[in-house]
Amino acid sequence: MPNETVWTLDPHTKAKHSILRRYLQGYYPKMASSQSRVVFVDGFAGPGRYTDGEVGSPVIALNALTEHSYFPKMSGSEFVFLFIEESKGRFEELRSILADRDDPPSVKVAIRLGTFEEHMTEVLDDLGENQMAPAFVMVDPFGVKGLPLELLRRLAAFPKTELLVSFMYEAISRWLAQAEFEAHLDALFGTPKWREAMGLPADEKRTFLSDLYASQLRGIGMEYVRLFEMRDAGNRTEYFLAFGTHHKDGLRLIKEAMWKVDAAGGVVFSDFTAPSEEQGTLFEAQPALGQLRSLLFTRFAGQSAVRIADINDYVLVETAFRETHGKRVLRDEEKGGAIDVRRPPRKTRRYWNVGTRVKFLPPG
Repeated sequence: MPNETVWTLDPHTKAKHSILRRYLQGYYPKMASSQSRVVFVDGFAGPGRYTDGEVGSPVIALNALTEHSYFPKMSGSEFVFLFIEESKGRFEELRSILADRDDPPSVKVAIRLGTFEEHMTEVLDDLGENQMAPAFVMVDPFGVKGLPLELLRRLAAFPKTELLVSFMYEAISRWLAQAEFEAHLDALFGTPKWREAMGLPADEKRTFLSDLYASQLRGIGMEYVRLFEMRDAGNRTEYFLAFGTHHKDGLRLIKEAMWKVDAAGGVVFSDFTAPSEEQGTLFEAQPALGQLRSLLFTRFAGQSAVRIADINDYVLVETAFRETHGKRVLRDEEKGGAIDVRRPPRKTRRYWNVGTRVKFLPPG
């Protein structure tokens, strides 16, 4: 944890903010189209700014709403923002920044001094048997304390809750064998199985622990979970963004945001390989569509009439790729004669409509 009230913005944090901003720009109008109240919670809010003048996640979340081109059309909904910060200095800094804003009456902002665990528990206890409004809950700690899985389980019980959790792998790995952190790790994972990672080689340990946490998020009721790896300037894993949702629309939206940050794979960002603003990029990164092609042919080989909806679901839920990538592969494979595509009588101009059936042909 930084000792300063305000600190320097790292490139991977900027990438995380980009994912958050892009996601919320799609999330707000979708929620407002059917909900009278939408909630955003930042459980470790920070001071709201960095030393170079860049804004922090609370301001990003507010701006993604109030600067949205569709915001005037969302006037029928109330947006509630709850920012929680444990550090008194950072709390005061954030309160000062937010006090200068002039947001419309439909935007309600509350700032709480204390821990995410205590304030979120209080909110949920006050709700009792009542349903919570649709909520996007961002939990971005510096270490392993204060983020018990049981609290996330209570949040996941609401069908319109989405979670964006920073799974702090570097801190977890560093303290894995320290006895004083056992209780915190048990609470974080909600299981003692994390102990099985001790003694594993570095790559296996990282895979084991990140997969275990993703599995635990699914176990508390988040049907769809995606991880995005953040690496530091030494190309070492700092943490994973772990996103959990009950809905495919949420999964689709977060993958779109992640692919904007990692155009080659949609799964990782590294300060080590990130070009500076002065350097730029010589070649634009491209997705590994050959890998997706192999996955599709392995999954659907021998099936004579695969629905396009089933292919889309497989790409969305079971792979790191987006559905648009799947359609690019199908278009190329049809041209090359590797798949046989049957379409119903054309009632629409859409190339891949709901009645389309695909047969993946054997090689040769």
